[in-house]
Amino acid sequence: MSRLVVVVPLVGGVRDRVEALLEKGPPFDIGATHLSRHEVFLTDHEVIFDFETPGNEPPIALQAEDPALHEAALAWQDVMDGSPRKAVQVFAWRR
Repeated sequence: MSRLVVVVPLVGGVRDRVEALLEKGPPFDIGATHLSRHEVFLTDHEVIFDFETPGNEPPIALQAEDPALHEAALAWQDVMDGSPRKAVQVFAWRR
């Protein structure tokens, strides 16, 4: 399994706008990817994107020149409070 968790800090008071952006779903065809799982978590201060693939394949390999990604980046620009950060797993427990 390969996993990528990205934390996006948010400007205060934009939760409703972010929920509307998230309701649109990913700015790519998720069914055409090799993701086995994708979850998004939202707090008042950040959005956490969790991507998982089987094996050792990188979780995301998106084309930067994709117009849909460019549009999504522009839509998120006004709600982000700084740059996205990669989160590193330091503990896990499974039965």
